[in-house]
Amino acid sequence: MSYTFQDKTYDDIFSLAKDLYKSLEWANALRSKEFAAFVESQDESKAKRIDKVLMLSVPDDVMIFHIGCILNPFMPFSFHGYVFKDYVELGKKLLSFSPTPDPVLQSLIRYELVSKHMETTFYNNSHQEEYETVKKIEKLGRDDMPYAYFSLGYYLSKNTTIIYDHILYQDLYNLTYFLVKKEKDLNALGSYLSFSPLLKAYSEYSPEGEKIKQYLHLCDKVDSSAKELEDFLNRRKK
Repeated sequence: MSYTFQDKTYDDIFSLAKDLYKSLEWANALRSKEFAAFVESQDESKAKRIDKVLMLSVPDDVMIFHIGCILNPFMPFSFHGYVFKDYVELGKKLLSFSPTPDPVLQSLIRYELVSKHMETTFYNNSHQEEYETVKKIEKLGRDDMPYAYFSLGYYLSKNTTIIYDHILYQDLYNLTYFLVKKEKDLNALGSYLSFSPLLKAYSEYSPEGEKIKQYLHLCDKVDSSAKELEDFLNRRKK
């Protein structure tokens, strides 16, 4: 039994899985009776697992990712038009969008897809520490998605520089020097940098990490003191 999608015929589930990530138009096809019959004719147990995935309330690209992992568990990481040869390449792609997280790739964290891929490929068995760290970062996304996004990017890529608007800066000094020359509202710039999730994540993986942490801590204290003073003055008015 074969299966045809957009004029291409597949004779096995492994070759079909390699094409899933390329288009969201696969979503409706994967829900069809014809696709279910094709998978069942090749692997009944995988057909049952796919039925369970189709019952999940997740975006189409996440559903396609899960089904791809079931059909061919040893494929490279493939998602929403992207395919990565390894996790390092995935991390670099995450950072390439800084200082703003890419909304599509944020789904990797929100739905914990990186750790899922590690489990599917059994990568977690031989890289237990890396797997546990990725799981920890993914959980951070429940409370602070931008920070978790950049943390995962730095951790996977092993990068120790700053990428900002597609330009690479070797350290915080070079970045701030460039931004100060470009930005007229220095107060707004200082406030932004103080609470930047990019810099917060960068401080965890950079050789100048302690310096950045001290800087962020100082800004946080200044902001807290200002708020305490404002609260005090408001109480006095009453």
